[in-house]
Amino acid sequence: MAAAPTARRAAAAAIALVVAAAVGTGLWWTLGRDDPDRDCAGLRTDDGVRTVLGASWRSGLPCGELADGLRRATTGEQPGVHTPAQAHAMRTVVLAVADAAHVRVHPDVRGPLARALADYAADTHAVLTGISDTAMAHDGPDADAWQDDRGVHFAVRKDQLTGVLRGLAESPAAYATLRGADLRQGAAGLAAVPAGPARTAIEDALARAAAPAGVFDGIADDVLRGRGAGDRTAWQQAALQGLAPTGPTPPAFGDAPAEYLAQSWLQQLARPAPTTPERFARLDEQATGLLGLWADATRQDEDGIGLPALQDRARASTDRERASAAGQLKQAAS
Repeated sequence: MAAAPTARRAAAAAIALVVAAAVGTGLWWTLGRDDPDRDCAGLRTDDGVRTVLGASWRSGLPCGELADGLRRATTGEQPGVHTPAQAHAMRTVVLAVADAAHVRVHPDVRGPLARALADYAADTHAVLTGISDTAMAHDGPDADAWQDDRGVHFAVRKDQLTGVLRGLAESPAAYATLRGADLRQGAAGLAAVPAGPARTAIEDALARAAAPAGVFDGIADDVLRGRGAGDRTAWQQAALQGLAPTGPTPPAFGDAPAEYLAQSWLQQLARPAPTTPERFARLDEQATGLLGLWADATRQDEDGIGLPALQDRARASTDRERASAAGQLKQAAS
């Protein structure tokens, strides 16, 4: 008779362990998502990725080696300069990651893939503006990398790229790498505006700087959504560290205008603030900050170019893209 209660207790204990394991798995999947293999198994078995890796592919390829192989296949020795094969490979990898459920990216893949994608910042920046006719002409399922007089390029749909960036941004260092690269593209666009410009030239460069900044704001909102205060602050602090200026003083505007604007803005971002969240919130002013620095450096008549109205327009564009990206990502995760 004593065996029956013992058996029941053993069965109950077994059930409790199964339930606890299931709950633990659910919490891990929601919060950690760092399965040793789950998030790179899909990449490893993707036909396109397998073709990109070529002879270096094998069924048990560790995630770190997988990531390094993809980085080598998509980038060259000269930053920002690519062959058609490399750009085709980058497009293939981005689409493979975009097709992953909820765009989860293994921790070992995030850094190398972010650095590779940052090397294509001119292309990703064009996609994120949402107004590049050239990028939109090459973002379809049957499109491929292309070459013009400025080099070799690739494009995907804006929503696909946003999802991939979100997956990589789980790492604050990767987020900083990607956002910093995009920041420099926005700065370069403003730096290229000629002296004594027509207002339309300023508006175009500003629009191309403000929209991608808003996308990155929305990505950060999604990364931080649902996290506790301590975890949020730690991620923001690490991202800000990754966006720290590279030198004590920026170069002169006349010597390197784009780098002057980017570094000067990053110095403004690095100024002390009462709290890390308050300092991180300054990123929302990225486009308006770049515009103000450009106006000062080029000695523009602020009333003549309508600087306050232009900055208001930049804020509106950034806020609109921020809400759009955050909404897209929240819906994709539901």
